[in-house]
Amino acid sequence: MLVCTMVIFSMAPRMTMSFWSSTKNNILWRRKETEHLDCGRVLRNDKKYIENFTGDNRISIVTNLKYLDMSCDAIQNRIIPFNFHLRPLKVGVVFARVVYKDYEFLEKQVQMSYHPQNIFCFFIDSKSDSDFKWRMRRLGRCLPNIHVMDEELPIDSAGHNMNMAHYKCMEKMVKIPNWGYFVLMQNHDVIGKTVYEISRIFEILDGANDIDIDKEFGRIEERFEWDLKTLRLFRDESIYTSSFLNSSLRISKGSVQGSLSREAVEWMVKTVNPRKYGVDEQWISTFQANEFLEMPGHFTDKCLKETGNKTDFITRWSKWSWSDEMGEKCGSKYVRHGVCIMGIEELPVIARMPNIMFNKVLIPYEKWFS
Repeated sequence: MLVCTMVIFSMAPRMTMSFWSSTKNNILWRRKETEHLDCGRVLRNDKKYIENFTGDNRISIVTNLKYLDMSCDAIQNRIIPFNFHLRPLKVGVVFARVVYKDYEFLEKQVQMSYHPQNIFCFFIDSKSDSDFKWRMRRLGRCLPNIHVMDEELPIDSAGHNMNMAHYKCMEKMVKIPNWGYFVLMQNHDVIGKTVYEISRIFEILDGANDIDIDKEFGRIEERFEWDLKTLRLFRDESIYTSSFLNSSLRISKGSVQGSLSREAVEWMVKTVNPRKYGVDEQWISTFQANEFLEMPGHFTDKCLKETGNKTDFITRWSKWSWSDEMGEKCGSKYVRHGVCIMGIEELPVIARMPNIMFNKVLIPYEKWFS
């Protein structure tokens, strides 16, 4: 239900006054703009009904934040379900998200995946406006399992400092007990599964990482040396042979998003020193694809090495549309950086997908396409 509401109002072309609506008998918060929607009809792909909320009829959302109560009581009441017992999770999860805008969207994402055993780590782009930073830091002070990193770095769409932002969260999270998986996220990723479904997925993975790996196409700097010794990849080189340290990494490409076991995160923080290596889409995929590194939770690189076949993942789903500049292949008819912008038209498909999250949802779309 919440995923339905999020996507429907995410692409609103008009701006109208809105407030949160709630009742003490409800475990979910819905906005007044969307409380009339029948998400069941949307998810059943009732095309005639869906057409009522497409094109110029998309439901409006206003980001008039001066009306949003930012007291800790208000924030806690919006996020934590009322009168609702949350049974324990078998696997607690860290959601590590690099952010720069759309506070209400991000708060809603915390609500959608909130559980006392889950942890939320946010790293803020230093270029974000001061009001956004203030609200994120208020959020971090109001719940003990929400951490907003003090440090900020400039982050851009080319991936500069994206790895470092996630790594800063890793360094902090390894000091916190009782979680099993670490999910790397970006600003506009939307969680599509319940906390119990996510916990069950990671219980089944049982320590295996879920990382997208593919061949790297043309972004490798040939003038640099990519052997482990030159990269100084391992913190303590004395325990490795010279033959091992002279081995070169085979650079792989994948998504920024991915899910790492706790053991893999501890390995990245305590055993290797990945601070200087790779752009955002080469980072975790290359560690995963080089089997000889013995990263905890890795799997065989035989498919990539022998056949060049891509290994897909379930952490995130995107609808790619590189050759479709006008977005005709996208249900919403909008595309950005080769990825369809998700609208209500995509929800029946999303509901059937096994992925934990999907991308992209932008609020509102005219900011990107005007």
